[in-house]
Amino acid sequence: MNTKQRPLVYYWIAEFNDNTKLNQFDLDTYLEHAFKDINQDKLIKFTLIPFTKQLADGVTSKGNEARCIPFLPKYEININSDRRLIYYRDVFISQEEYHLCRKCNKEFYYVKDKIQTIKSIYPSPICPNCGAHDIFKCKSCSKIYERFEDAPFHMCKCGAHLERIRLTSGRFGKEKRWIDYYLGYQSTISGKNIKFLMKILENGDCEII
Repeated sequence: MNTKQRPLVYYWIAEFNDNTKLNQFDLDTYLEHAFKDINQDKLIKFTLIPFTKQLADGVTSKGNEARCIPFLPKYEININSDRRLIYYRDVFISQEEYHLCRKCNKEFYYVKDKIQTIKSIYPSPICPNCGAHDIFKCKSCSKIYERFEDAPFHMCKCGAHLERIRLTSGRFGKEKRWIDYYLGYQSTISGKNIKFLMKILENGDCEII
């Protein structure tokens, strides 16, 4: 995986029945061991561990990107001859559109029926953080009108034209990336394949699939 696309927040440790361990990242050199290096026949425990700052910095310095997030929980699976380890990561990419309020400089997402809109022939969303919306400014005397139709004949009282100040109607796009970690096992009981799988989010939350 090209971790430059999204930093890792978990790394794995494999423990074997001969009291040896294999870390995904060597604690001295910070180089990565491949998942295929795990001896599945001897595997007895597989654990996802959050990075310490020292390890995250070391791994990042070697070309992989990792991040230390304090207080993340660890997750572990006990493996025996009846269980087969399941572990993989999924990287997701989402294109998102958002509004940026130029008054309070905070981002917000416009969701119909949840974000109010100023009622006008030139509607604009109302910032949920500070209540701002687009306004209209006289190009000559700088008088401010809350709505375009508030100005008589759509012109300032001084006779000058109005300029729309887009405080909230500007739309921007950004790319969001995240990793979901999947950990579990598959076993055969009475001829039936039984699967236990956890979906672990970057914030440490977990759901059973």
